[in-house]
Amino acid sequence: MLCALSAALLTGCAGNDAFLAQQESITPQSWVADVPVLESVPHGAADWWQAWHNPELTALIEQADRANTDILTALANLRSAAALADEATAALFPTLDLSARGSSTRTNNRTTESYQAGASYNWSLSLAGGNIAAKRAARHEAMAAHLTLEDTRILVAGEVAQNYVALALARVKKEIAEKTLDNYRRALEIARWNNEAGLTDRTELEQAVSNMQQARASIPLMDQSIAKYRNALARLTGQSAADIHLTAVDTVPSAPMTLAVALPADTLRQRPDMRAAQMSLAAASERVYQARSQWFPQLSISGNLGTQAATVSALGASGTGLVTLIGALSMPLLNWGEQVSATEQKLAALDKARAQYTATLVGALEETENALTAIRTAQTREDALALARTSAETAADLAMQQYRAGLVDYQTVLNTQRTLLSAREDYQSNKADLANGLITLYRALGGGWKPTEEIADELARTEAPKQSRVSGS
Repeated sequence: MLCALSAALLTGCAGNDAFLAQQESITPQSWVADVPVLESVPHGAADWWQAWHNPELTALIEQADRANTDILTALANLRSAAALADEATAALFPTLDLSARGSSTRTNNRTTESYQAGASYNWSLSLAGGNIAAKRAARHEAMAAHLTLEDTRILVAGEVAQNYVALALARVKKEIAEKTLDNYRRALEIARWNNEAGLTDRTELEQAVSNMQQARASIPLMDQSIAKYRNALARLTGQSAADIHLTAVDTVPSAPMTLAVALPADTLRQRPDMRAAQMSLAAASERVYQARSQWFPQLSISGNLGTQAATVSALGASGTGLVTLIGALSMPLLNWGEQVSATEQKLAALDKARAQYTATLVGALEETENALTAIRTAQTREDALALARTSAETAADLAMQQYRAGLVDYQTVLNTQRTLLSAREDYQSNKADLANGLITLYRALGGGWKPTEEIADELARTEAPKQSRVSGS
């Protein structure tokens, strides 16, 4: 029976290795999106945000790192997991308790005193290594909590940046709407003058009034969006919306574009959530081992060492010593139902950890591919949208001049203004899409990347000493 149980203990580790080997087949050899790929890319989460050259964004991210409630919760979970790991380590060693006691008893006018001092110790050890498995599981869980904290920081930083970009886009759209309102107001003045001069009928005047009022009505919606994103930044940074002070902007912020993405396998290895999932998987496997080890005997050693005397001064004298040593082996016999249930629960937890690992893996691949595709799409559209915006601005200016001169009707002005509004918003929205794609890629790569120029500089600094050593020899 002992041999069969020993074999059962080892099947968990072997099954875990087979599962990880199977998951490697899901990871592609290269990305589907067309991006520059290096064998290994040094990445730095903190340095990446500095490359935006945006002090406001950097300050918001630093504030969120200090005060965000999700980060504080993850930090508390890490402290708890670290304490449990220390507790599991301490369980491997004997416990020692010191005690002292004094008593006084009076019977028939006679007083009897007794004093006692001693130490008791206890040590329990699973012969199958259950205590050691519990320690390893607790350490894996603590490491998973640490990686979860790192992943939470990356998630929060990305969310802050995305809301900051959305806020900038809303403010830019409001500025565009205000410029459009000015254009409609000027067109209305011309339409009113033409109507008063008898050059046009009242229909054109009323249409100009309607368009101007619609443009004016759209501005409060812009203010609502601005307030929404400002409130989101306040929540993420743990402060009041009144404390969010931002300077005026005329365009959406941009991010560094000189990127170099690692191979899929390297990307997954540097993501904190993937490493946390692997640690959770290892911990779940150790918990299965711990549960199965309960079928084996457990050794317990306990005892007492002390002295007892009628007076305090006599403690420790010859003949007052007390020594007790107890050793015992225990093994479950009639509680197999409980043992089987406990093992099944741990096996179910292991299956859940494997499913979570797979979900994290395929989610990471999806996130990276979507981010790369979004970046390439935004880059492809950028030049065309810039040209469309320039042409729309030229067309709108010409239409306004011709309308003032009476060469075209108001409908021409209206069409060009609508086209200009759409072209300006599309251009800024595409810049926001590009920035959000880079932010998503920052998250997908486990905390950003270093621009290719910085990588080249680091490689040059690394190669320089080697060349000098070769030339010197």
